Amino acid sequence: MLNSLANGNSTTPGSGGPLPQRGAEQLLALTDAELARVDPVEMNLLVAQGIPSLSDLDIPPYCAILDQAAEVLRQELPGADQRFYRNPQAWKNDIRFGRLALMCWYVDEVLGIQYREDQKGLTQVLYTDPGDLFLNGVLNTRRGTCGNMAMVHVALGWRMGWPVSLACVGSHFICRYDDGKVVHNIEATNNTGGGFTSPPDEYYIKQYHLPARAIRCGSDLRAVTPREMLGLSFGLRARHFENTNRLGEAEVDYLVARCLFPQNRHLYIGQNQASVQSSMELFEPGEKGHPTELACWLHDVVRLGPWNRDRFPQPFHERTNENGIEAFFIDLGASRTA
Repeated sequence: MLNSLANGNSTTPGSGGPLPQRGAEQLLALTDAELARVDPVEMNLLVAQGIPSLSDLDIPPYCAILDQAAEVLRQELPGADQRFYRNPQAWKNDIRFGRLALMCWYVDEVLGIQYREDQKGLTQVLYTDPGDLFLNGVLNTRRGTCGNMAMVHVALGWRMGWPVSLACVGSHFICRYDDGKVVHNIEATNNTGGGFTSPPDEYYIKQYHLPARAIRCGSDLRAVTPREMLGLSFGLRARHFENTNRLGEAEVDYLVARCLFPQNRHLYIGQNQASVQSSMELFEPGEKGHPTELACWLHDVVRLGPWNRDRFPQPFHERTNENGIEAFFIDLGASRTA
């Protein structure tokens, strides 16, 4: 079990030694307790090895980088704690908050990790380089994205024995500390103020237009479990495959990701888009399973509305095409403006 940051316990979680060599698919068979003992670096990069260009990726050197960083942090903790007690108000009167600030300072100032300058401000990015999504890229170049920068904080905090994990904000990742008593968000991609930015949930809700349903359903703004974090890694691999026109592999990875993290809304969107595109290769237009027939069915769902759910729409195989896609989108638009 991970130790609380408030305890100051810096023992690395685990069972007393390195886990045996395995592929990402073997992680799927582990219990929740076993997954909690898996190094987040290993978990992340085992999934990355499923990308052909990274099949020979050597994982131990990346683990060693963060092992060394964690050792430095352990040595710095006593001095950081003394500075905290001299002015606790500067750190919300919470020593856990002060220790997280130390970790973020180290990532920013010592490791020199920053957001990729050429991707700042972009609303859409094609992740053709898997290094933009996985830990090997950010640790090699010291430039990253939310896909791998937040994982640096998670992997380093895990080594310190702190209860940190990823949290989702739509398609964005943050690191989240949650010991059951207090929650702190760490914005890994905004390296201002010594590398430490900790916005409250309200900021993310407003900034990312996050609806209440996204939080209520368990998708966003909560620390994910190790199994869900594995699912997010598969989702990153799916995103790379999708952006490099490997649609079949993207669909499979999205399906695996959703099995591991079924509540995640962004994985749901990715999987559905990949599956609909794949169905165009599997079925003829007008045949059950083709997107045009899906559009007809959705057309009926929208037309009937939630107040008539007992009148379930006619099954695919009993319907005709009736210009399904056009009809669906025309009626959908009309229903939204009615």
